[in-house]
Amino acid sequence: MSPHPLHVEEALLGFDAREVSLPPWDASRRDLYLLRRDVQKPLSVDSTVWPSLFPVDLPEWRGPNQGLWDDLSRLRASLGQRSSQAHWTVAVSWVSIDGFSKPSPSAGPYREPMTPPAIDPAWRRLGFDVADAGLTSGLTNCGYLQTEVAGLRASWASDLNEHHLFTDVAKAFAFRDLTDRRVPEHAPFFAYALWLVEGQRSR
Repeated sequence: MSPHPLHVEEALLGFDAREVSLPPWDASRRDLYLLRRDVQKPLSVDSTVWPSLFPVDLPEWRGPNQGLWDDLSRLRASLGQRSSQAHWTVAVSWVSIDGFSKPSPSAGPYREPMTPPAIDPAWRRLGFDVADAGLTSGLTNCGYLQTEVAGLRASWASDLNEHHLFTDVAKAFAFRDLTDRRVPEHAPFFAYALWLVEGQRSR
């Protein structure tokens, strides 16, 4: 008998424009932060892992969630000269299987109105990330100890796609629970979906 399917809900959290031209990660960074070491340039909701085209100190209000824009049209209009740089425009959604009942800290994530208000069927889901309320990834930005990394790679690497993201949402939730225990200083962690809205050049 197959397991009961998960009832997954998503809340759109915002948008960003992410670079596609920086060089691959070096071996030492991949060894410290990745479970699949063959992934050269991981994607993530975390802009430290996958840099944004916008500077971190941009003074303009963008939206309630860390580094994300709440209006896709306003993001596009604000790119200016950056629009000529190779980039992917992405959306981030908060994914829940419990009706968003897990308490969220004061830092977010915030389910506020977005423009557009929902995920477009034309967007392509790149995968699921696990990150804290401020979008620091527990999958690719909380270093793995030498004493734990071999076991974690054996257990989880095969569940990650070419972007170092989960394709199975149930696996993402299981890794979220593990990361709450593994990195308690950043807990609670959440599951997020990363969506490709539009892109320039192949990554």
